[in-house]
Amino acid sequence: MSTAATSAEAPQPSEAERINALIERINANDDDMAQLMHELDMMGDPEDMEGLRELVEFISQRDQHTPESWVHLVRQSFGETIPEGVLGESEMKLYTTLYGEPIIQEIFEESLAEEEEQESDQLLRENEGGNWEEIKYEEEAEVEDDVPVVYDMEATPEEEETIAMRRTREVAEQLGGEIMLEQFENEAVPDSAPRAHALTTDGKFQTDPSTINLPKNTVTGPISIILSEFSNKHIADTARRLFGGPGLPHSTTTAPPRAQLPQLAIPINASQNFMGEMEANAFLAALYPGIYASTLSVLVELRKRLGSEWIRGLISQEGGPNVLDASGGGAGILAWRDTVRAEWESMVPDHPDGDPIPYGRSTVLAAADTLRLRASAILDNTTFLPRLPDYLHVRDAPTVHDKREAPKRKQFDVIIAPHSLLNFDEEYERKLYVQNLWAMLNPNGGILILLEKGRQKGFEAIASAREMLLKRHIASPGSTEYDTALESPEDNVTTTKEPGMIIAPCTNHSTCPMHNTAGPTKGRRDYCHFEQRYIRPDFLQRIMGAKDRNHEDLKFSYLAVQRGRDLRQERGIRQDSEATDAAFEGFEHRSESLPAIQPLALPRAVYPPMKRRGHVIFDLCTPAGKIERWTVPRSYSRQAYRDARKSHWGDLWALGAKTRVPRNLNLGDKHGEGKKERLARRAADKAASREADEEGDMDEHARDEEEEEGEESANGRRDRSALPEVPMRKKGQNIPSWKKHADKKRIRLAVRKQSAADL
Repeated sequence: MSTAATSAEAPQPSEAERINALIERINANDDDMAQLMHELDMMGDPEDMEGLRELVEFISQRDQHTPESWVHLVRQSFGETIPEGVLGESEMKLYTTLYGEPIIQEIFEESLAEEEEQESDQLLRENEGGNWEEIKYEEEAEVEDDVPVVYDMEATPEEEETIAMRRTREVAEQLGGEIMLEQFENEAVPDSAPRAHALTTDGKFQTDPSTINLPKNTVTGPISIILSEFSNKHIADTARRLFGGPGLPHSTTTAPPRAQLPQLAIPINASQNFMGEMEANAFLAALYPGIYASTLSVLVELRKRLGSEWIRGLISQEGGPNVLDASGGGAGILAWRDTVRAEWESMVPDHPDGDPIPYGRSTVLAAADTLRLRASAILDNTTFLPRLPDYLHVRDAPTVHDKREAPKRKQFDVIIAPHSLLNFDEEYERKLYVQNLWAMLNPNGGILILLEKGRQKGFEAIASAREMLLKRHIASPGSTEYDTALESPEDNVTTTKEPGMIIAPCTNHSTCPMHNTAGPTKGRRDYCHFEQRYIRPDFLQRIMGAKDRNHEDLKFSYLAVQRGRDLRQERGIRQDSEATDAAFEGFEHRSESLPAIQPLALPRAVYPPMKRRGHVIFDLCTPAGKIERWTVPRSYSRQAYRDARKSHWGDLWALGAKTRVPRNLNLGDKHGEGKKERLARRAADKAASREADEEGDMDEHARDEEEEEGEESANGRRDRSALPEVPMRKKGQNIPSWKKHADKKRIRLAVRKQSAADL
């Protein structure tokens, strides 16, 4: 760390020579180094030394994280008591926003005080008795005054030496070495593993950090204040009564399949006209966290696929973006505002804290007064609607009977509709609801987000809405018109579809390979859904009664479509079998001179990758609209194998694979027969078959007796003692058919022999 004075005429050693000389000096003192490290381990309190090493190692990982992920890691590691120097000024503000003011703990206060009391020209070491002893060393000769000092004008400013750096330098000096400069570190110790490929990073489906912490200032704090006026026990009892008991299986929480619970819609929704005080509290406490987490996850994915220009264009337009929360009660608006805030801070990094952020115009559907009052306390500058407008039955132009201009329609840039499709019992009602939301979208690039629980019925509702939008509204190559079938073929009405595109999660516009167009099925095991982990707030923890964990893995199915713009034509995106073949070959070594790879033309992992020893298996939904299983072994590519080991559920994959096979799907019974119904039907069929066999055996035995009596009457009475004995069938006994035929054959042969003997 010190700068050595050298002569102006003396030749400067090269960097390689300095590194080799240092390595030789360290190798020559291996024994001394081992003895000194042993002594260092023995001095002082071992727990303090171990804590220092762990803290230094922890701080060394700081450059590998973003500010958000670093703050989250510090929170998990230290809790509310943060060691001094771990967080910077901006990170401290972010920590205060998310978790409140931390407690700063000074490190090694006593040790620092004792070190400051020592003289600066002494080098001390703590002995086994806990006292400090001086280490004698020889001082270097003083530098002559006439020898000029050489300064490196291009060198970076010297950093302030910390406690850990000073102790490390002292150890290095005692060993006869020095601290290796940062610019030589990568040359001496090359990185054993490559960094993630750029296409792998772009294709990630996850927030940063991957676990969502609900902000305290905008979400958990206001909700806690509202709920503090009511009894925790009453809120918990109401939530359990509404959402299916302990665990709240009928809320946004997804119960495991082994629970075998009925797949029901969320009992309360924002569109119902009456909602009691405690029901509104349960809506905030039990539904807001899950809706916020799933919506934020989808918005982050949209931001990645559409690019920063999409959301920045909405922010910069006159009046800002116009956003509608159609069924989240305001939780979707909270997620949208956090997305806008993050983008605004990246656009204007030095904006004052008190300056307003251009959130735009927010509209929330809240029919009940109790829910509206609570949501208005959380959301400012928000318009609340008692019901959604009906644009399907409003004329688009003047008619023969009404010459007036068509009424103006309110258009929204983003519509968020979480957990609203399963509230309709009939399929046609869901389609009308989705069509009405589509009509309210801005025809110049509006985004519609549909969300449902990650179960079979939730996926089928989302897939049915996707099929309807592709069939009637979104134009694709080879499908630009939609024929409305009326009573006679001559009266059919042809409607021209408009531009549009599915942004996520699908990277194809063909029929969903997991959806059965004949209708809902039972016994389905394969369906498209994804996962997002979030930390439960304290009020939800109390309702859940959970003591073993404080997080939840939220599973959901979703669809995000854009109206009025088709990026497939604007960016030249291909979604067909050729795009799938190209993705299978991989783009790891693609030349930079070629056109950029579009993530919307890559396959997506629809299940968690199976990471086995020496290979990784992906279940991918390809741009050709097929579900295939791709295998990436270690021998395929070092970069691809490393990225495959780091991949997650929902990621887009661009580095290819070695093998690919079609994946067999279990889509259930098309006739609506589940596992229980199928087993019951098989048991009934088996019982009926057994009864028929018993009746047939009795009839056949009667016929055999009649034949034997006839033969005896014709040929005289025979000696039946010569016939083989056949055991009598007991009641309820099931005799195999081959045994029956064998016994009958023996009787027939014996009768024939006896008849031949009589003749």
